[in-house]
Amino acid sequence: MKRFVQDLARQFAFALIVVALIVLVLGEEARRAADFAFLLAVGLGLLGIEWIVALSDRIRCNVSSCLVSDVCTRASSRSTPSPCAFRQRGRHQASEGVTVPLFRRASQAALQHASVSRRLPEYREMTHLRRTALHEVLMARNAHTGQRVVIKRVLPGVANRDLKREAGMLVWLELERVPIPAPRYIDYQERDGRSTLVMTYIEGRTVEELSATGTLSAPVIVRLLARMCVALDVLHRAGYAHQDIKPANLILEPGGSLAVIDWGSARRIHIPYDPGAITCTPEFASPEQLRGLVLPGNDLYAVGKTLAAVIPAPPPALAQVIARATGPLSRRYATGADLSRALLTAMRIDAAWQGGAA
Repeated sequence: MKRFVQDLARQFAFALIVVALIVLVLGEEARRAADFAFLLAVGLGLLGIEWIVALSDRIRCNVSSCLVSDVCTRASSRSTPSPCAFRQRGRHQASEGVTVPLFRRASQAALQHASVSRRLPEYREMTHLRRTALHEVLMARNAHTGQRVVIKRVLPGVANRDLKREAGMLVWLELERVPIPAPRYIDYQERDGRSTLVMTYIEGRTVEELSATGTLSAPVIVRLLARMCVALDVLHRAGYAHQDIKPANLILEPGGSLAVIDWGSARRIHIPYDPGAITCTPEFASPEQLRGLVLPGNDLYAVGKTLAAVIPAPPPALAQVIARATGPLSRRYATGADLSRALLTAMRIDAAWQGGAA
């Protein structure tokens, strides 16, 4: 849009200059000089403004390049990434479509070369939240600020790549302002061969916990997941898939939004990977994902499996949507927006059907 306005202003300026020359040649003697001077001044003024805007853009791009170079230099000297530095530098990057590839590479380099000598800030009141085959997750409180945080660290003998990928994804989500509620990156470091990620704590309970207690009704779950599918659609168009959507990774916040956690399995779409490196939950993974393919349909398949897990006996229309979402790839919904519309339509149909049955 900005480029279009600049081109339009340039064309209009040239048109005014041409009209000024015509007036100079063919205009009435009494007004010829005045009209020529006025039109010429306006035309040259527009060209001057356009030139100044182009110059400011060039200067801003040069500053952005310097900032990225600074991040890379700090990374190569093994300095620890600061979340404030990430955010401040990220806002100055020249956007290329939806992503900022050069700055993303710089942020990943900074994470990769995180300092092993610096200690994390002091945290107190550590509470064990959960333990998986790869990580242990603790809730703690910053001793200085009182902020509650989540500390996630790999277990001894486990590779650091998933936690490093999760840290990079949290940074990227915030920089790109992807409309998916998720934890915010605070800190990351590798020490004694083990990596540790610190992120903000999200208030609420998981969909798995709420469905087990019967707190969430089927229509509420459908509406929440339909809204999340729209956000997933934005994520997919930006080039990434979460790859581990399941009830335990969805937290219902007090405000009514679903926050998505555990981004360690997220990957770039259409870039295959070794199936032996899969770290997702097999029960919610599509056959394509288990073969190492990264597709938007993997997340939509997982949404269908999530619905089937939390609504064991779905009404007829919803059951059809679940069957299509978890069916063969050729029959699945093309986008998250399509699945969202199908879920909302099914909810209305089932509400009318249940009302008629009553």
